[in-house]
Amino acid sequence: MTQRIHFRLANDAINDHTLWTGAVTVNHKLSTPQARRVVAKHLRLERLPPNTLVVTQAELEAGKWDESSIRSATVATVGRRATKKHKSFDDVPESFDQIQDMLKKFGLA
Repeated sequence: MTQRIHFRLANDAINDHTLWTGAVTVNHKLSTPQARRVVAKHLRLERLPPNTLVVTQAELEAGKWDESSIRSATVATVGRRATKKHKSFDDVPESFDQIQDMLKKFGLA
């Protein structure tokens, strides 16, 4: 039984014009992780880039994916950097007993 695997790369320049970056046909049924490895091998990559969508023909025929969900699944998300919290006077213990408790808590006393 042959299985058709479609893939869409998030960083592909033709994503505005076409729905799929490409497709691969295999002679046997594959799981999703196996299909991702086959696509990576087809593209001569060790790993697929982030936000790469790999969908089988069976999933498409079952109606699990439509055009808008396919396009939104491959949108590159920009992560925000965590802001560094600066120490303030509120972080400093007020008394010597609190300092001793803090040192004991961290196993330093």
